[in-house]
Amino acid sequence: MKKKWRIILFSFIGVIILLVILGATYINNVGFNNIKLMYELNSTDVSIVQIDEDGQYLGRRMNSNQILKDRMKREGWQFEQQEGASFFFKKDNNEAVISTEIWNSNYVLYRLDDNVVNLADK
Repeated sequence: MKKKWRIILFSFIGVIILLVILGATYINNVGFNNIKLMYELNSTDVSIVQIDEDGQYLGRRMNSNQILKDRMKREGWQFEQQEGASFFFKKDNNEAVISTEIWNSNYVLYRLDDNVVNLADK
């Protein structure tokens, strides 16, 4: 009977260790800061969050193109055209190009040239 409990205990400990290793690997691949941003997108009403000061933003994939167009319109930019994953906007004599990339299957990464507008909700 004692031997049976030892096997169960060691199996349980092995499963816990495996789960910790898998979790650490996931965090290492995605990045701790990105996990915080994904949590913010999923736990609040925020649609787009800023990743860095260089013009990178993260948003949920659902309706991402329309959210981008609405956000730029709110900032006074007019949608011109879409070529592949790039969106072109105009405001006065300025042009903004925003490229999008599906990231981690449920999210979209937005990259702005020269960070001409802040897409984030905050």
